[in-house]
Amino acid sequence: MSRHVRPATGSPALTKPLTRRGRRGRTFLKRYLYAQLALRHAAMIALGKEEPLVGFTVEADPPSVYLVYRIRQDALETLPDLLRLPDRLRPTPIRCLADDAPEYLMALNLYRVSGLAKGIRAEWSIFVGDEHDVPRYFVIDARSSETSMDPVDIITRATTVEHERRGETIVSRVGDGAEAFRSTIDLAAEPDAPLVVPSSEWAAANDFIYWGNGICDRTYYDAGMHDSRMRRVGADALDQSDSTPWAAIVEPDPVHVLVFEHAIELVISPWENLGRLG
Repeated sequence: MSRHVRPATGSPALTKPLTRRGRRGRTFLKRYLYAQLALRHAAMIALGKEEPLVGFTVEADPPSVYLVYRIRQDALETLPDLLRLPDRLRPTPIRCLADDAPEYLMALNLYRVSGLAKGIRAEWSIFVGDEHDVPRYFVIDARSSETSMDPVDIITRATTVEHERRGETIVSRVGDGAEAFRSTIDLAAEPDAPLVVPSSEWAAANDFIYWGNGICDRTYYDAGMHDSRMRRVGADALDQSDSTPWAAIVEPDPVHVLVFEHAIELVISPWENLGRLG
């Protein structure tokens, strides 16, 4: 026995097709309404009642690269004093990939960004436990190919930071002369590099990114971080030379060489905890 099902009359969204006139009206309403909300948001930011939210996109080309190093045991004891860590933050072990054991790690992230900042960036970070002993990023050095801002120096002056894909090779350079970092990743040397899964705490560490004076950025991100397409390239595909000061605190060969295959869309609330710091 068949039964004819009638559309629910109280659900116009399910029964009314979108007309050209309806699309124009909704377009105007969308623009007007959200423009007013944006003006209100700007006013509340100026009054200190709300936090700013700005876009930050890690571009897919050239691929974002993480070089992850194990911190040397003899450097761990002096690391808080060397980095002048705030009292409430201390180095903490973290799993990088889902099947790793927790270790004390330093990561060098090389990438191109658009949005809040622009250009090629290089950031060295360690991982610290916050007041709840949750692992967080702690940026120990940040360099940019274009002038930008950071909460430590206010103005991040443009320096030599290069990161580009040349066919099946990713070539990077940070700095000049005796304190430069250089690397070449030959993707063709390992065409079947496996896809790997970041650990949950590695992804969640991005929620709050701390800087040297204790100020942190609050970060919101899409599935590109938790459900990332990230390949682990073997050490044989990497050629590097590191004369930066950070080479002295880590083992020479990286634990992981990670290459992202897509962009990562972020929304950042810069300097989010500034009003709570005493």
